[in-house]
Amino acid sequence: MCGIVGSIGLNKTRQYIIDGLKTLDYRGYDSAGLAFLNAEIEIFKEPETVDKLDASIPIDKDGKIAIGHTRWATHGKPTKNNSHPHLSFHREFALVHNGVIENFLELKKKLLKEGFSFVSDTDSEVIVNLIEYHYSTAKDVLKSLKMTMDELKGSYAIGLIHKGEERIYVMKNASPLLIGVGNGFNLIASDASPMIEYTDQFIELEDKEFGYISQSEYSLFDKDGNALDRKPTAKEAELVRHNLNGYDHFMLKEIEEIETVVRRLASLYHKEDGYAFDKEMIRKLKESDHIIFLGCGTSYHASLVGGRYFEESGVPTASYIASEWAFHPMFPGKKPFIIFISQSGETADLIHCLKIVKEHGYESLIITNTKGSTLERGCTYSLLLNAGVEVSVASTKAYVAQVVALLLLVNASYHTFIEPNALNKACESIANIRKSFKGVIKNIASEIKDKNDIFYLGRGFDYYLSLEASLKLKEISYIHSEAIAGGELKHGPIALIEQGTPVIVFITDKATAASMRGNVEEVKSRGAKAYIISTKELSKEGDAIVVDDFDSYLSSIIVSSIAFYLAYFVSLLKGYNVDKPRNLAKSVTVE
Repeated sequence: MCGIVGSIGLNKTRQYIIDGLKTLDYRGYDSAGLAFLNAEIEIFKEPETVDKLDASIPIDKDGKIAIGHTRWATHGKPTKNNSHPHLSFHREFALVHNGVIENFLELKKKLLKEGFSFVSDTDSEVIVNLIEYHYSTAKDVLKSLKMTMDELKGSYAIGLIHKGEERIYVMKNASPLLIGVGNGFNLIASDASPMIEYTDQFIELEDKEFGYISQSEYSLFDKDGNALDRKPTAKEAELVRHNLNGYDHFMLKEIEEIETVVRRLASLYHKEDGYAFDKEMIRKLKESDHIIFLGCGTSYHASLVGGRYFEESGVPTASYIASEWAFHPMFPGKKPFIIFISQSGETADLIHCLKIVKEHGYESLIITNTKGSTLERGCTYSLLLNAGVEVSVASTKAYVAQVVALLLLVNASYHTFIEPNALNKACESIANIRKSFKGVIKNIASEIKDKNDIFYLGRGFDYYLSLEASLKLKEISYIHSEAIAGGELKHGPIALIEQGTPVIVFITDKATAASMRGNVEEVKSRGAKAYIISTKELSKEGDAIVVDDFDSYLSSIIVSSIAFYLAYFVSLLKGYNVDKPRNLAKSVTVE
């Protein structure tokens, strides 16, 4: 979940490292640091923001070679000693690391017996000392890396500098790492975004690969030490670059990009003569007798919507939280097809699940926003969202893109859902929400921002939307929030309703509208303040927001923007950092 960068040969190395860390701090922002390699290794780090790190470094300090790190703490609190880069015991090596080493305590005991000492609580400091330990006998950094990799258990993306060498060494397993290939310089980073202003040519390291970059070349090796012939490929800057474009926050910008994302997906995969999906994938999907969805958080909520799409098309489905399924895998049916959903394509829990799926030999599909990610490379098939980079930790446009992708996929397979022009009409409704209701939503936010508990109610597709709406609110406002299926109120949750409790209610489904109105009366009679979001056809006097009519299966595509705006305004009014909520990171690369 941490982010790493490295540069050799740039004229302004410091600027690249600092700007790159700011670009990557969606991966973690507990602390930050960098190491310059000039005559000596010089390390600067702060247990706070990248801005604080930048201010702590002398203005004239720079170097031809540097590595940097922004941290989401796993082992050890966010202190200066636990911040990266980590220096080896004899000060020969400095290292930045993203990942988790499962056997670090065992390795630490071994190194302590060999006379090494440690200044941090991290697993990462063990790696740099293990490399130095092997170098003391191998006298070759590449050999030392291979020997170290043979001992490590867990995930790692590593950038390493060695005193006296004009190289940055790399090694990778189950955490993302890219090389940016330039003209007279080379770069590394956890993703392409820090490097896109300098080059559009990238090499994505595979698991158990290692090697180095210098100013004029790069060399990579497989786990057995065999040289690899890897060529860079181009990435489109528009889909990688981080830019606020005049917005105050990335979350607001990304909410207001939802309409564009929906139109892009529809035009990309829905053609006049059919659907532009892999025909073999569609055939395998239709041949399966059970579809298994695996996701985490927001992606899991999208899988619930997708699962309902397939079920209503007559296909048995099951949606599982990946972190649970990984330890108790279930394969209902004789010929299951597994659909993974992950914005980053690097979600550690899903990578764990993929290994299990591969062991059983089943077909798999990843729906992701990140081409070349671990899951995109590892699954049998991939469906790219092309939503553009999503920077805010709270996912918005990627969630809607996932739902739209699933809708298009089920229609391509079974032709059961999408009415002609449905997605275009959905985009018009999304645009109308943006133009007409932001002020109303902000007013609601001002009324609920100081409440301790907020509940969401819905049934069917609106219940799935409620789950995502509740998650968004708790993620960035830190208010306790729950989503409740309307019919479950009387089975326990209604005991939590008291005078003044805000209850946000979604009513967009004809089949459940009357029952939901009954639920509204039940919570109001216990003192709740109900805020009802309904469609014109199903609306009643006093509803807070009334949107254009639409078929209920589009609920998460259209009405989600209201939920996202509400969470955004509550967080903003409470004075929180909207894009960087506490304790969270965008890409969850540790289990």
